[in-house]
Amino acid sequence: MAATKENPIIFYDILSEHGTWSPNTYKTILTLNYKRIPYRVEYVSYPDIAPKLKELGMRPTNPAPYIAYTLPMIADPSPDPNGKPTYVVESFDIAVYLDETYPAPKYPAVFPPGTRAVQKITSDLYMNEVGYAVLPALLPLTARPGFLDERGREHFLKTREETLKRLPTDTSIGSKFWGDLHEKWKWFGETLDLNEEGPFVTGWKAMAEWQGGRWARHWAEIEKLEKDSSEVA
Repeated sequence: MAATKENPIIFYDILSEHGTWSPNTYKTILTLNYKRIPYRVEYVSYPDIAPKLKELGMRPTNPAPYIAYTLPMIADPSPDPNGKPTYVVESFDIAVYLDETYPAPKYPAVFPPGTRAVQKITSDLYMNEVGYAVLPALLPLTARPGFLDERGREHFLKTREETLKRLPTDTSIGSKFWGDLHEKWKWFGETLDLNEEGPFVTGWKAMAEWQGGRWARHWAEIEKLEKDSSEVA
């Protein structure tokens, strides 16, 4: 029994005044949309994430104790009408699970056959070398008033106080931080050039112009996928 519009997958996302915003949960949204699997979103405030995942018996997903339990998480309906759903955490593991449970050709494959290990290596390399480099610009935006719900913002500030203190004081365009970030994305783009061309990877205006507008084109394709949603109202 696959998820249906009447009995969709439940996708757990971080509560915000602006809908989905976390890069990690966003990856799962795109995966569900791409595979055309019906889902419904349930938002969880930051301080409620760890208790909820612990209650469900989920494993920790991060070595840092203050963010040991993280989203995304999905609950896939059981084939047995009286059975419990299957819970899966972490965006990559969710993508693997969905490919195995909702296989091609009926559902588009996230990972081409035989590439899962390479995709995992690439994903980890991207996060370590490029993704985390953006955090000094993103964390203050997440902490600003009105972005998260108030309980979530208080929890975010409390658990990341030391991290926020260590951030560069200047992340404006033209700063050393921005120059270093540009170089990392340039390296990533040159690595992608080894492959054939395809549609898929604040300060966005400047970033969109890097490498002849490569990242603007990638983002345009992602936006198409986001708008073509399989979310159940």
